[in-house]
Amino acid sequence: MQLILLCVFFATANTIWANTETPDQEAQIRQLEKTLTRIQQESQSTYQQFLMIQEMRRNEIAEAPQAFRQPKSPSQSIPIPNYEDLIRLKEEKQDLIDKYTTDLDRLYARYRELEDEKQAIFEQIRSLEKKPKE
Repeated sequence: MQLILLCVFFATANTIWANTETPDQEAQIRQLEKTLTRIQQESQSTYQQFLMIQEMRRNEIAEAPQAFRQPKSPSQSIPIPNYEDLIRLKEEKQDLIDKYTTDLDRLYARYRELEDEKQAIFEQIRSLEKKPKE
């Protein structure tokens, strides 16, 4: 995040210090920088969601399904689980893992789209900054 803000700062500072752009170019650059900031925020949010769901998926994979309650004292016997309950719990767990996987794929695709948009905007800003004063 700090790196992104630093890049935006330098792009803005470069625009101000160079002062080689026309007012129209400056307005275009400012608009592109606003768009870039919005995309960066969405990208960061998407990445955080990705990490959160990834951790939830890992936890779900690592956790064993509980079909029955553990006895409260060592003297109690462990109940025999119902086979249908075990199968149902296993299927529910797999469905949840599949849902997390689908969500991760969707978030990763969105993150890549945002990164591509950011790169395109960076290129537009660079080309506007390199244009000679009209």
